[in-house]
Amino acid sequence: MRRLNPKPVERVWGGSALGFGPGVGEVWLAEAPLLVKLLDPADWLSVQVHPPHAYAQRVEGKPGKYEAWYVLAPGEIVYGFARRVSQEEVRRRAEAGTLDAVLHRVRVAPGQVVYLPAGVVHALGPGTRVYEVQTPSDLTYRLYDYGRPRELHLEKALEVALLEPTPLPAFAPEPVAGGERLLQTPYFQLYRFPLRGRLRLKPPLALLLTLLEGEAWLSGEALLPPATFLLEPGEEVQLEGEGFFLGASPGGA
Repeated sequence: MRRLNPKPVERVWGGSALGFGPGVGEVWLAEAPLLVKLLDPADWLSVQVHPPHAYAQRVEGKPGKYEAWYVLAPGEIVYGFARRVSQEEVRRRAEAGTLDAVLHRVRVAPGQVVYLPAGVVHALGPGTRVYEVQTPSDLTYRLYDYGRPRELHLEKALEVALLEPTPLPAFAPEPVAGGERLLQTPYFQLYRFPLRGRLRLKPPLALLLTLLEGEAWLSGEALLPPATFLLEPGEEVQLEGEGFFLGASPGGA
């Protein structure tokens, strides 16, 4: 078992609720075998889309990006378009600053899982804190950034974006040893492990384990959020305390 050190990252949209200081919008908890973060937006993130693996390998020479959010604080997100749109309309609206008019905004609640496969246009709204798990790539194409002076990737984004309404899927938790599996995709699995006194885990795959709420004890050491560990396949750990952990493993469909 290896404990991982959190890496605060300042962002133009960053808040202060993560406890690492104002302007820290991201805390990277792990970079391998998956990229795991906490996001704390004080303002809207850019409207963006991620390319699928095939396109990313051909155009960028690296893997694409698939991700999911576990919602920690309520708020609003963008998930796809409100109606079918053309590339020409999206380009025109992005350049004119009117893209919001055709985006699909959705309210989300704590405990909700939002899957963001490549191609889905999305954005995270102010105050909507999330735990994010993704394939180990940070390849992002920005469609629109609310007038902030950052690079846009409009043409590449339009090549990979789904330009029609995309239903926000709901997922039913599945029981697993020690907790429940919240999401299973070809790229990663997401778990929730309640801690009510004692918790024993022995994962069959590598598991990134993050304390998100409460206090835990491991071998006499007190743990506070967002303490994060990497468990190797078959490695056993016993925890005590009250709260809950989220876990992420690679693969799984």
